Amino acid sequence: TRLRETAFLTKGLRITLTDDREEKRHDEFHYEGGVKEFVQYLNRGKTPLYSDTIYCEGEREDVYVEVSMQHNDAYTENIYSFVNNINTVEGGMHLTGFRNALTRTINDYARSNNLLKPNEENLSGDDVREGLTCVISVKVPNPQFEGQTKTKLGNQDVKGIVDTIVSDGLRTYLEEHPAEAKEIISKSITANRAREAARRARELTRRKNALESASMPPKLSDCQPGNDDVAELFIVEGDSALGTAKA
Repeated sequence: TRLRETAFLTKGLRITLTDDREEKRHDEFHYEGGVKEFVQYLNRGKTPLYSDTIYCEGEREDVYVEVSMQHNDAYTENIYSFVNNINTVEGGMHLTGFRNALTRTINDYARSNNLLKPNEENLSGDDVREGLTCVISVKVPNPQFEGQTKTKLGNQDVKGIVDTIVSDGLRTYLEEHPAEAKEIISKSITANRAREAARRARELTRRKNALESASMPPKLSDCQPGNDDVAELFIVEGDSALGTAKA
């Protein structure tokens, strides 16, 4: 696994492992596509939302950045980040920069192309990352890791560098591939609506439980409008009026 990972992260590198013992085994790892092929490998067995693998590459202030991503029809995100080929399982500044760029760029595109209605809120980071498989690889001359395990990058400047490179690359891709952009945003909007519906259902359940508790007045009757925006409180005098109001 480690040799395959290293070959993916260093495109063109060829790693050969030979076991000359009795069972005789020979493995070779070589990927000209680098992190683009890494994403395709991670997405095997899944249904991609679009055929392309989005790729962003750039170098600023001696920091080299490669990011590749592709959405699939699943509901979970799979993001892998690396610094100098070290798997930063706790993320860090490079991951933060990527997330900021992804959310902002997709929202900007959706707004400018009227894919989001004026009265709709921006898509959240969770919305745009639903079903996303992504590999972030940065080469940093003087990496600063948090903790002894070297699993979280602390270099503040890397966040801005990754943000800029991903923003530029993703914006160009979305403008040049409107059909794929529409697929990405459509999936994000669906995720947003599903999340909002789940939130409303939770709130309604909590509200109902509160009103059904023993501490509530016995003559208080809850309504079930299905939409909190149209719920009203009626105060009546006497049991007769109460019966009419409930009916």
